[in-house]
Amino acid sequence: MPFSSADGKQWIKKIISRMPHATILDVGAGTGTYRDMFPDAEMTAVEIWESYVERYKLKERYQSVYCSDVRDWVRDNSSLASFDVAILGDILEHMSIDDAVVLYTRIRLIADTVVLSIPIVHYPQGDEVIHADGTHEHNPHEIHVTEDWSTDKVHAEFGQSDFHVEDGIIGVYIWSKHKIPWPRIAVYAIAKNEEKHVRRFYESAKDADLVVVADTGSTDGTLEALEALWDLEPQVQNLSVYSISVQPWRFDIARNANMALIPADFDVCVCIDLDEELQPGWRQEIERVWKPETTQLTYMFDWGVGIKFKYEKIHSRNGWRWEGACHELIIPDPRARVVRADTDMLLLIHKPDPSKSRGQYLELLETTVKERIDHSRTQFYYARELTFFGRWDDAIRELNVYLESQNANWINERCYAMRLIGRCWKEKGDFYQALAWFRRACAEAPHTREPWCELALALHDARAWPECYAAATNALAIANQERVYTNDPAVWGFQAHDLAAVAAWNLGMWGEAEKQAALAVEKEPNDQRLVNNLEAIRRDRPDRASIQRKDAA
Repeated sequence: MPFSSADGKQWIKKIISRMPHATILDVGAGTGTYRDMFPDAEMTAVEIWESYVERYKLKERYQSVYCSDVRDWVRDNSSLASFDVAILGDILEHMSIDDAVVLYTRIRLIADTVVLSIPIVHYPQGDEVIHADGTHEHNPHEIHVTEDWSTDKVHAEFGQSDFHVEDGIIGVYIWSKHKIPWPRIAVYAIAKNEEKHVRRFYESAKDADLVVVADTGSTDGTLEALEALWDLEPQVQNLSVYSISVQPWRFDIARNANMALIPADFDVCVCIDLDEELQPGWRQEIERVWKPETTQLTYMFDWGVGIKFKYEKIHSRNGWRWEGACHELIIPDPRARVVRADTDMLLLIHKPDPSKSRGQYLELLETTVKERIDHSRTQFYYARELTFFGRWDDAIRELNVYLESQNANWINERCYAMRLIGRCWKEKGDFYQALAWFRRACAEAPHTREPWCELALALHDARAWPECYAAATNALAIANQERVYTNDPAVWGFQAHDLAAVAAWNLGMWGEAEKQAALAVEKEPNDQRLVNNLEAIRRDRPDRASIQRKDAA
């Protein structure tokens, strides 16, 4: 057909627009689709069917037009001009594989970049042509000779492409002498009073094609420090700094405004804060795992205080919005297709400033809960924040609201909520209620250490040594540390060993007490209390004399 599928066209436009394309060879020009796509280029058309040349006025639109079979054209012209780009648009399926390989090889000699667009599904086609005006004609060159091209077959015959994407029925493949400028990556961040973090932030993000910072009202010199980067480092050309105002304050509107400042033709957006640091190799890893169809990336994030989990604030340019006044979430547009990529590499570390107040969070979370009463995660964050302020009764009520919500179905988070309720009751002095909730937490997520350690600690305080020992050893039997935000680093340190040692001592299990106390010291050798406990156990074991006699014998 003189016209071809729209599939793949936007990819060709996106990639080639970023590369040298002053001169373009359009093989199989048809209706002149690529002429319209690259209006500023000097273009040469090769079209085998003279009717198309006349009907679609190709000679008026292209600088040069050759009405010829391209196989003859490249063979008979020994001194062809070189081109920045050659586009083989829906052409190779009309010839044998052997002819296609020969043609591709010759085109590579005269073009720095070669673009192949080809159907990658079984796609038979006859010689009948129906034009847009409804008229018919027969063109024998429209018949598909090879009907079973695929990505594997393309790469087997022509070699691995530098870029490829499967878009509907069309595969687009690009080979080039130049580095393919894909993906274009933007890092974006909002900032307020982050002057001390500015240099560290930019140093970690500078490998991005664009860094966009939206200052939301700093008074400490953050804006000036950002702008000073242009003077201190003349090579800084990828940094854009803006001042925005969001009143009354909320994080989602600020992030959406920040994201809107990123040009539309970027492929990947990396959302971070100025107190976060991208790790060396972050860009190379994104380039490795991000495919043309990818819209979101999950990656390892270090939240600080030893808590690491998968995060997902790296996303495609379009089809996303931030939602939530605080602890905002990146939400896909319901019309968008979400395709996730994943990496286990630690890409981002949070290095917070402990002097900064989080006093505004509670009001913002309360606002978010009112706006999104159906979102369990927001409800949980709000309830947890209440515990930080010591509002035990309010926290218990809101945590129960979370547990009763229809979509609160992640057992790790449900377990966390139950642990928090137990802590609230413990703070209120109701040991039995606290114990009941810690036991419920263990039943909810028995495969995690956190509830067992919480229960063991409560039983330690109650001097219930048999149950304390059982709970502590249950915790120690769990070896899999899940990489989720509900993880508590303390339970993977000395805590369970320490609780087991104390319980074992009080149960007369002196050998076990010494063993667990030694393991606790091994985990935290600089903790003097643990060292003193181990020394006391070794010194005061009632069976010490019999052990010494056995050693002497």
